[in-house]
Amino acid sequence: MKRLLCVLLFALMCSGCSLPESNEALLEFNDNCEFGGAMLGMTVEGMEEALGEPDAESIITGGTEYAYHLLDLSAAINDEGVVRRLSGKNGDFRVFGIAVGDDLTAAGDVLLEKGYQRDAAPGYRYNKNEVQIILLTVDEEAVVGFTAEWLN
Repeated sequence: MKRLLCVLLFALMCSGCSLPESNEALLEFNDNCEFGGAMLGMTVEGMEEALGEPDAESIITGGTEYAYHLLDLSAAINDEGVVRRLSGKNGDFRVFGIAVGDDLTAAGDVLLEKGYQRDAAPGYRYNKNEVQIILLTVDEEAVVGFTAEWLN
């Protein structure tokens, strides 16, 4: 419920934005994924409230990248202070029930069942409206982490 409230508050703050399809995919993503309390679309203040102060900050194109080394999590924040990308290899993280160590093919099948489409580019990128999930792998057999991004 707290996740839904945070995303809805963000949507209200962006009432002038046109995010018709991304809101649905974003809500679904945030409802079915666990990145230590961080969510796509939340404010940097909300992220710091959930996770604490980051260990490091780096300026990137269009914003700032925050690192939480103990959580093995990084978050890209845009210039408006909104979480746009989350990436991590923490064994406690989940994306639609997929965990680090799960079979890569089975993990991809889960995302396909959830309405994501596999990107034509090399790798394990899956897209649904403006949400992209990348399954990270080293051996092309097991999931070693996730990157999720809200594209728009």
